[in-house]
Amino acid sequence: MDTQFASLIERLAKPTLLPMRPGESRQLATLKAEVLTCGEYHSRVLIEDNHGPQAKSALLLHGWGGHPMMMSDLQAVLQAQGYRVYTPFLLGHDPLAPANCDLPGQCSLLLAMQTRYGPFDTVVAHSAGGLITAMAHWLGFTLNHVALLSVPASLSSLLQHYLTLLKADEQYLPLLGRYYQSRYPMPADLQTAHPYTFHGARALILHGTQDQRINPADARQIHAQLPDSQLHIIDNTGHLGILSHQRTQQVLAGFLGAKDANHEKGNTHAGAY
Repeated sequence: MDTQFASLIERLAKPTLLPMRPGESRQLATLKAEVLTCGEYHSRVLIEDNHGPQAKSALLLHGWGGHPMMMSDLQAVLQAQGYRVYTPFLLGHDPLAPANCDLPGQCSLLLAMQTRYGPFDTVVAHSAGGLITAMAHWLGFTLNHVALLSVPASLSSLLQHYLTLLKADEQYLPLLGRYYQSRYPMPADLQTAHPYTFHGARALILHGTQDQRINPADARQIHAQLPDSQLHIIDNTGHLGILSHQRTQQVLAGFLGAKDANHEKGNTHAGAY
């Protein structure tokens, strides 16, 4: 392994964390949290309880370099729908336990949460969190509903973005794919352009037209992989703005509250908002 490639692998495993706003830090300090241990990693999981006998569990997953407080508006939507909501720090992202953990290694977090808290009915994932969910699903993570916000269409698409961001040579793209494949038990399909197969789960895909990190075309590729999914392309919002956009909250609430599992399957709402 050459020195540049080894350095690239290390950089890809070390997230550059988006700082929390002072208000977010204060709010975080008031929330119920449990520490989950995954091998050498320790990460807090924020828990918003719902003690109703029919309450289902939902997982909120932030993206690479993010944090749970970015998902606060979506957490409120899930709570209003009667969910018990779990929002973890991705491994290595908790400021109380910083560490290096590459993207495929994050699957152990979802599998550990499923073991500890039981199956999740719904997952709402942002950016790389959506790809992590797809990887974990291949390894036995189950769900009934999934909402993918500003999510890359494939591992290759995400790695291409990171290489551009780090100003690294594109020659490393296939090398990275082979490296991850050698380290993790990922099916070959995850190395292709079609990693999303949620086996009957209802899927919602949202993307902003002004996303400068993940191309909105990726959302259409995922929609093609999941032909029964709903696709909403939202005008005038970007990669982070989609998390707090009013239309995102409205669409997510409608998706979760739909009485008929077949309602709006396969619909596309592009550029309507």
